[in-house]
Amino acid sequence: MLRQSFTVLLLAMMAGFTLSSCEKDDEIGGTAVEKLSGEWWVQLSVDNALVVPNFFELRTYNTADNVGNKMWLDDNEDLWPYKFKVDVDPTAQTFSATDAQSEYTNIKVTVKNGKVLSGVSKGPVSQAVTDSIYFEAEFSDDPGTTYQLHGYRRTRFTEDDH
Repeated sequence: MLRQSFTVLLLAMMAGFTLSSCEKDDEIGGTAVEKLSGEWWVQLSVDNALVVPNFFELRTYNTADNVGNKMWLDDNEDLWPYKFKVDVDPTAQTFSATDAQSEYTNIKVTVKNGKVLSGVSKGPVSQAVTDSIYFEAEFSDDPGTTYQLHGYRRTRFTEDDH
């Protein structure tokens, strides 16, 4: 009798563990600036003329506190180099900054007319539809020159990577 009770108790506990492990976890959501975040290939222009034909890597991502009104703009020291926070409006998919301090160097950056446009660009080789990014930047070590940075979200097709 004791053995039978123990077996029933053991089976009940195993069933409880099995059922509790099947419960659905809370949904994992994205970041507060998810629509603006990504890896980008951008080119640099002045007065709408390419400065160099190369594409440069750019990343946009949420801050550690994951708020909806700030994100990082980071070129991984590939272009200028710069990494700074910008003010964002995730609904309008726009961003800007005034005298933002770079984390990589002792320069400040002002960004105007920053925007992400969903689904309006294509990978140059794959022709996969992707998002575009555009912004104007003035760097404190080159005052008076407004650069246009423009490009497309990384498609993940190797042939589109520069």
